[in-house]
Amino acid sequence: MASVAKAWGRQAQSLVGVMTVTFFRALVVSLVMALVMAVALPVAKVAAEQVRTDPHHMRAPPDDVSGYDRQTPQRWYRPALVALRAKTEWRKAGKVDRDLSNACAAGRFKEVSPMQYRAIYSDDVLGVAFGHGLNLFDPERKAKPGSVYLFRFGGSTACQVLTTKNLDPASAQ
Repeated sequence: MASVAKAWGRQAQSLVGVMTVTFFRALVVSLVMALVMAVALPVAKVAAEQVRTDPHHMRAPPDDVSGYDRQTPQRWYRPALVALRAKTEWRKAGKVDRDLSNACAAGRFKEVSPMQYRAIYSDDVLGVAFGHGLNLFDPERKAKPGSVYLFRFGGSTACQVLTTKNLDPASAQ
């Protein structure tokens, strides 16, 4: 019987030791959590006050907008100018230049402002650039001053460039 009491005593002592260690661990963890919460809550409260927006920022617009001034655009775009109008097909406008068409497809020969100047034919509208440099991006200097360049599908890899003479006497100066 003495041996049973000793066995119970050892188990009781080890159980009390485990419970004590577990209690102290839980106590330490809860104290650390309380310390973190004591520091984090005021910081979160200050941060929440700084990010605040106007409570009415998502309200519906008023029914009567007569009191509001309409804003004018900041930049006015020039209207497109018709450089040529013909009743023929675009294929009769000039010769397709393969070298310039390949350069156009690669982005090395193109209009500065696509379709700013237009040539209107019976079956298509083409963009226009002039050989003296008006509306023409030509870093490799392939353009001839007395020529007019017509761009079909300009700005794409299917770009076709037609070349024709500039018959305007004012452009000869």
